[in-house]
Amino acid sequence: MNTSLQQEKNLKVIIIDDDDFQTEFVSDLLIELGLTQIVMANGGKSGLAAFDATEPKPDLLICDIQMPDIDGFEFIKALSERNYSGGVILMSGQGARVLYSASLVAQLSRQNFLGTIEKPVQKEALMNIIAKL
Repeated sequence: MNTSLQQEKNLKVIIIDDDDFQTEFVSDLLIELGLTQIVMANGGKSGLAAFDATEPKPDLLICDIQMPDIDGFEFIKALSERNYSGGVILMSGQGARVLYSASLVAQLSRQNFLGTIEKPVQKEALMNIIAKL
């Protein structure tokens, strides 16, 4: 195992999605990749509450784009207001066009935007994006 993968094992991650199945699924993938410090939040409001309550702040946020209470775009804006400097991955089942728009918004918000990932999330795709961190 290379050094960067060993360092990744210590990452603290928050997964935000309004679909419990998706959060569990992504959490399971992260565990398979060796990450164990995982917080799951159902929806944007609970995601922000989890983010605010987490100290130190997470190294990585994996956030769904389309959620009923606070969507991924609003979530990114809230992170920007909180001066969050960790990595952000946006995910969506809505296809390439939505993911592209999301990536533009994330880049404009000056986040440490790592990329977008399409649902269903693939372990290899997730691993490749996390490696950018």
